Amino acid sequence: MDEVIAVGPKSATLFSKGAVRHLTQLQPSTSYIDGELDFETGPDLGELLSVVVTMNDVHFGEIECGKVNGATEGVLSVDPGTTPYPERMNRSACADAIALHPDAVIVKGDLTSFGTMEEFGQFLECYEGAFGSRLTYVRGNHDSFPGLDYASWPLQLVDVPGLRVVLLDTSRRGEVGGFLDDGQLTALDEAAASTESTVIVMGHHPIVLKNVPSDGHRNLNPSDSQLLLDAMLRHENVVAYAAGHTHRCRKIDVDGIAMIEVAAVKDFPGAFAEYQVYEHGIVQLIHRARARDAVEWAERTREMFAGLYGPYAMGTLADRSFTLPRRRP
Repeated sequence: MDEVIAVGPKSATLFSKGAVRHLTQLQPSTSYIDGELDFETGPDLGELLSVVVTMNDVHFGEIECGKVNGATEGVLSVDPGTTPYPERMNRSACADAIALHPDAVIVKGDLTSFGTMEEFGQFLECYEGAFGSRLTYVRGNHDSFPGLDYASWPLQLVDVPGLRVVLLDTSRRGEVGGFLDDGQLTALDEAAASTESTVIVMGHHPIVLKNVPSDGHRNLNPSDSQLLLDAMLRHENVVAYAAGHTHRCRKIDVDGIAMIEVAAVKDFPGAFAEYQVYEHGIVQLIHRARARDAVEWAERTREMFAGLYGPYAMGTLADRSFTLPRRRP
């Protein structure tokens, strides 16, 4: 299935003829035709100030894909003796991200599958080896649920030119869903109020939205969701909340704040997000892991859950590729 994955002012990512291609040095506000795909680049947003890359749901240690509530039908795995699929997907995603020359790389949860220190070590070997001091990460429910305590910093700040990322730990021991405490919300208020930069808040669990029907995910609990939304709305420089957990690409606007979900690295589409910070806006672009063995695994897992997983995980082009304002109007 050929598709336009994402389009920015000067770049585009396409999937065609079984390969992922990243096109650069394009002209803003220009129509292009590439094979059977056509797209138009976004407007010129001025000088590029910085680049931030985010991943989530990397799941080192996972050996079976598509297993839900113990069901075994349709579960996928790699052949014995071959490279585990989380390793091949993450190494490809890291290599692709390195080529973007990011100022910061943020991994927002589910670093492991079973929460073991061995799996956490595999994550560190891959991501610290690739990004060094540019890397910031926090745990997800797969990491916290079993009870070991690592990557549990309540709030971390990442500052790059034009942007402050506030990374929250939403995970708790023995819980699948997400939680926040008063100290985190107070620190978020202080972090947003103390900078002139645009702010994007990130965490593992998405916010529960009142007017969006529940689809079964145990996200941030409703009470803490409302408290977090209220805190973000108090600051005009907060323009988005970006999460993982649901393994899909989605964007919903709530009172001028973009509620963003980014699909998983470990299976289809093998996604990570790039945030290009320009003078006059911040562009999100979804990328897919490009190595051949990564694409092969991703395309195999596209068909999970009777073919429903592919459209669910990818969302629409508007879920994957959009521009955020530098401040809310």
